[in-house]
Amino acid sequence: MTTLGRGIRRMRRNMPSIAIDRAQASEIESLLSLYVELFQDREPLTKCIGWSRERMMSIARTMYAGADGNALSQGLGWIARDQARANQDIGFILCDDPAAAPTAALPDDLTAQEMRMVSAVTAWLEAIRSPVQDKLGLAAGTGLHVSAVGVAPGYEGAGIATRLLQTAMADAAARGYRFAFAECTSSPSRRCHEKAGFTSVHRVSGEKLLVAEDGALANSGWDVHLMWKDLANE
Repeated sequence: MTTLGRGIRRMRRNMPSIAIDRAQASEIESLLSLYVELFQDREPLTKCIGWSRERMMSIARTMYAGADGNALSQGLGWIARDQARANQDIGFILCDDPAAAPTAALPDDLTAQEMRMVSAVTAWLEAIRSPVQDKLGLAAGTGLHVSAVGVAPGYEGAGIATRLLQTAMADAAARGYRFAFAECTSSPSRRCHEKAGFTSVHRVSGEKLLVAEDGALANSGWDVHLMWKDLANE
């Protein structure tokens, strides 16, 4: 890396203009837009699924901003904003309480292929969570699920994702949550969670979990880590 590159990295690690605010339920549309922008065809699972940006946004709206519930209604989401750029949204963390979250509704217009993908992902979640499934059935307010963490290009490597995780964990501990968990599908994501105090407690092959019988979710040559953090000492 050049001297200039190292200097930029140091500068990014000390970005006083980045504010982290609790996401409000009314901001669900902008958060989902940021999620699709940062994850579509970039993160291993979304690459594997292969939905277009438009289709991914349409399905996300139905599942997380529809009549059956708003993914931000629990007050467990956070948005990173660059105050030097008119409070532009540049990162987010979306968490949920599995014991209290409403069941996400599936769109009525899912094709047979899309339904197979949803079924495969559901099976994937059950398999990766299998070692801790008994704990996930505890009462609401016990376990926090980190659903997604993302930071915009140009801001990556500045510690913003770690700050988002730390903010969410401190808030969860203050609410009385006993543990947090996440499914990490990439090495950068796993390392980020480790910086925030998470530990990998289970690892499985994405290929073994996601290749459906008809090849609906092929080309998934990556590992998935179940990350775990006790919040008692936060």
